[in-house]
Amino acid sequence: MQNYSLFRGLISTALGLSVLCPSAALALSKVTYTASATFTLNPSAGNPNQDFGTVHIQPVSATGWVLRVRSTQGGALRHSSHPSTVSYTLFVNGTQVGSLASGSDTAVLTGSVLSCPPLIGCTLAVRATISTDNIARVPAGSYSDTLVFTLAEQ
Repeated sequence: MQNYSLFRGLISTALGLSVLCPSAALALSKVTYTASATFTLNPSAGNPNQDFGTVHIQPVSATGWVLRVRSTQGGALRHSSHPSTVSYTLFVNGTQVGSLASGSDTAVLTGSVLSCPPLIGCTLAVRATISTDNIARVPAGSYSDTLVFTLAEQ
């Protein structure tokens, strides 16, 4: 299996403050990430369907690919100076991503599920759900996680 693309993006948010999400991105080759607008975690209602931006993929073949993602913080936003974390559930193109807790690559979508034209590619929404239970009793401040997207041909 040959890897064609790699994306690293830093997702950053704050309790009680608005900051860019993600604040930094590096796109290589066939994967491009576009950051969403700013957002604030809502302790009373949570953040259902929170916009984290989009990922544009351009595979070499329409159906022979797999998109994977991993979280360097185990699927949680980690406070910048305190040991607190805020767990979230990640969705790409409306599909819930499996557990990110291991920090290992997790398959998101494959070409057998979504055909993506090689020259045009596909733009996929990246969203997350953060429940009020996950926000409760955590200190205010900046929280972040780094997601690494990999597009591999099969």
